[in-house]
Amino acid sequence: MADYLDTLAARAFRIIPGVQYNAVRAEFDSSQAPVFYEVVLGEGKPWEYLRDRIYPAFARFLRDRSLDPEDPKGMVVAVFHRERCFLLDGRKFLEVFKEVEGLDSSSFHFRVLHWLAQ
Repeated sequence: MADYLDTLAARAFRIIPGVQYNAVRAEFDSSQAPVFYEVVLGEGKPWEYLRDRIYPAFARFLRDRSLDPEDPKGMVVAVFHRERCFLLDGRKFLEVFKEVEGLDSSSFHFRVLHWLAQ
């Protein structure tokens, strides 16, 4: 399995220094600003931390905002790790999960249902 940070970086539409996050976020047009979801990865957090804590919380966050937990259109996920911030489209963030876990769409669907039932 590839390092999940490499997979996040490959799917990011932009990688910025973390200190520039607020300025970059302000660049989005306020009338069309996407919903942002922020994830802070402490030093040495393994993949299991994202798999078991972050992704389930993300799915519930989407559901609570009446967004599709399997197809989060209009989402930007900001993942902070060390001094960097990876900006990913919400769909790409979910693709990282499927890729690292080796899940097809059907298997992922049932995983999301499990998360939402928690």
